[in-house]
Amino acid sequence: MKKDFLVPVMLCASFSCQANDYFFQPLISSSERYTSNLLLRPTSTGNWISKLSPGLNAGLRTENVDLKSNFTWNQLFYTNDTALNISEQLFNVDYAHRRGRLQWGLDGSFNNQSSLNSLSTVQGLAFTQVMAKQLNIAPTVSYSLNELSSLTFNYSYSNTNYEKSSSSFLTNYDYQQVSSTYKQLYTEHDTLNATLSGSRYKNPTQGRTMFNEVAQLGWQHSFSEQLVSFVSAGINYSQTELQSLVPQLRFVGLSPQGTPVYFDPGIGFTTQQQYQSVNINTNGIGGVFQASIQKSFEKGSISLVGSQNQTPTNQGLQTQTQLTINTTYNIYERLTSGLSTGYSLYKMPAQQNSQFTNDRTLASVNPNINWKWTPEINVGLSYSYRQQDFKNSPQASVDNGVQLQFTYQPQTNNQVK
Repeated sequence: MKKDFLVPVMLCASFSCQANDYFFQPLISSSERYTSNLLLRPTSTGNWISKLSPGLNAGLRTENVDLKSNFTWNQLFYTNDTALNISEQLFNVDYAHRRGRLQWGLDGSFNNQSSLNSLSTVQGLAFTQVMAKQLNIAPTVSYSLNELSSLTFNYSYSNTNYEKSSSSFLTNYDYQQVSSTYKQLYTEHDTLNATLSGSRYKNPTQGRTMFNEVAQLGWQHSFSEQLVSFVSAGINYSQTELQSLVPQLRFVGLSPQGTPVYFDPGIGFTTQQQYQSVNINTNGIGGVFQASIQKSFEKGSISLVGSQNQTPTNQGLQTQTQLTINTTYNIYERLTSGLSTGYSLYKMPAQQNSQFTNDRTLASVNPNINWKWTPEINVGLSYSYRQQDFKNSPQASVDNGVQLQFTYQPQTNNQVK
């Protein structure tokens, strides 16, 4: 069976089990967005983007089972560049099962999506639009050892294929990760955890394979029900295997026609160079950490998060240091607002024989306001500011954007068997 059909088949199989509560919820949303720099380049022109997104939520609930799924069709229209007009299909499913101390579940998705809308931690940069087919499967198992401790196992698989990409930043890859976390309630206000994880990133186009092992310790402290802090730190060990073609014949000059000429001890002069595949192995050790604090209020919340992680990309192991601040505020019952700000520093490994580096910083500010007009209709207005600076570029890339979104979801009653 092809991987592309694995998630839908699992969803259909789950519906065949006995259920006492299921739901179908159609929805449709549309948005009008303006962006002054769509590809976040030093120079760009503005673009109006219209999006129409019909979709369907479906699922079932029993005493021990929760199953939710969504299918969405995105139709995007670019007013100033119709060549970018595109259709996207997104499907995801979330399954959870509980039985005593044991819980297990599965998150899965299959998306046929533009690279401009599907950036991920292992994808890198996107300076052009191509379609990307991405399959994600992530099962999880959790077991409560007793009232104070638990053990969780997670596995995730991601496979991405790009259609006719001419960009060196967008190449096919698959990514797998497995992790285990032990959590212990130390006191009424303190929780300790330890995590071991390993991952493999494989890029067959470049002949690049990266392995990462991470050991991390964490501590969560609750000052009160409204104020919670968390800190964790660990070590990441990485190993990269890169297949490289090394020329074997000595260059001796050019032919009268301008063709390179090489010397082969076996046959003499030739215009055909010979190559040998050589595996180049590199390894390194880096630090990872995360620190956060979250405060809840009667009408909102605020959180501050700082972190450093190392993730694989098709350019090598990327170190990302990030600081984010998120706030929400309920103006009144049906009107809410929020603000998200972030600053990220991306550092790539040094490239041999190259003066260009992808080291860069990215700053963003995103205020938004949402109005629940009726139980079925929601209206949202948001603004976004992005600024990206490459280390070797004297000119910053700046984008200003504003979006108005309209969502309609009819109220439906759950049906019981």
